[in-house]
Amino acid sequence: MDRLEKALQKARSLREAALQDSAAVAVREPVASVPAPAVEIRPKRAADVQLSDDVLEKNRIVARQSRSGEADIFRLLRTKLLQAMNRSNLRTIAITSPTYGDGKTTIAVNLAMSLALDVKQTVLLVDLDLRKPMVHNFLGFEPKVGLGDYIQNDTPVPDCMVKLPVDRLVVLPIREPIENSSELLGTPKMIALANELKTRYADRIVIYDMPPLLAQDDVITFLPNVDGVLLVARDGVTRTDDLKNCLHSLGDSNVIGTVLNGSNERQFNRA
Repeated sequence: MDRLEKALQKARSLREAALQDSAAVAVREPVASVPAPAVEIRPKRAADVQLSDDVLEKNRIVARQSRSGEADIFRLLRTKLLQAMNRSNLRTIAITSPTYGDGKTTIAVNLAMSLALDVKQTVLLVDLDLRKPMVHNFLGFEPKVGLGDYIQNDTPVPDCMVKLPVDRLVVLPIREPIENSSELLGTPKMIALANELKTRYADRIVIYDMPPLLAQDDVITFLPNVDGVLLVARDGVTRTDDLKNCLHSLGDSNVIGTVLNGSNERQFNRA
């Protein structure tokens, strides 16, 4: 953990120096500058699915286990994340990583499930990795419709949602990969949807499972629509240079913390 924290600290220093020299690329633009039509989301029962314990265990989805050291790790992460979010009144979090294989989707699904077990809020988990959607695979179900159907065919958003057998947790999946992902994420339609998902319910936390920062520009495109970013790195795999590049790309975005995946240490580092 020490080497990762040192790398993050060094990367943050480099980023701050770059910002002072006006060399960093600005990634935030006021959402209000883009005209966005209102999205109507009518109350409607989401589709129900069943979860297989064997599939969840195979995919390392452990957060709802009552007696598990791994589940306890996500409870600890949940508590620290909620504390950080409450301090700054954050409601929406993008989860990303430097590259594929770092475990961002595993973290996103487990964290969403652990948050939902806390009775004080509801949770919406949105698969926003348009080119490589994996949330439904990790949970072991095949959606009949999804976010892509809303984007491309105007399918009502409630029809695209999936209710899991976990209280207070709903998933907005993607049925199949979508090309031109960054272009779609920057449209007024998606901006309006992000605003609606955030403001519809006061007790809702929205978790976006996003692509890796170094794989494509989707995260940078969508950043103005989220309150904070959680960066996932894999112990022994993620390179220091990749972390530097990620933090540089995030610019002055609100990186609320880092998760070191694959480590035995129960730590969540605030950025």
